[in-house]
Amino acid sequence: MNRPNRTERVMAAVLGAIALLVGGAAVALHRFEVDRPVLDPVALGWARAHLLPVRIGLIALGVLAVVLGLRWAWCAIRPERHPDVLLDDVVVTAKALAAAVRADAEQVDGVAGAKVAVVGRPALRLRLTLRHGADVTGVWRQLDDRVLSRARAALGVDVLPAAVRLDLAKRERQRVR
Repeated sequence: MNRPNRTERVMAAVLGAIALLVGGAAVALHRFEVDRPVLDPVALGWARAHLLPVRIGLIALGVLAVVLGLRWAWCAIRPERHPDVLLDDVVVTAKALAAAVRADAEQVDGVAGAKVAVVGRPALRLRLTLRHGADVTGVWRQLDDRVLSRARAALGVDVLPAAVRLDLAKRERQRVR
């Protein structure tokens, strides 16, 4: 129902684990061996002796970090897909389905406006603006009985996931004369 953010969670977890390990190692070195330098002199000597492979490895790690960072950024900002629905050799566009559900939702008593998006395979994301003083339970019941049941019947599915957000309309201003 929401934008897929699995990649972002995995990347954040990996970076967090690396930072935790590096921080823990630094604390352990500082606590248990104060006189010893952070970078081992034997490792530094080996790196100086093999300077070209070390540089190539560090450059490769840097390029990999840049590529992963750009991929992560692209996944975070890419536009969300709104897939069309295939019904018995007829393709129903996501816009047409969203417009039909929006028109039905706006007919519900107490609803001032509706925004609908088709996401997933298929799933609906509805944002309803309720009039001041609307019966929320009545709106919810009518939404399920009329709007969503009609969408399920039109799509020929028994289950149609829907995320519904209810907003309250601003109260109309009253002018004092």
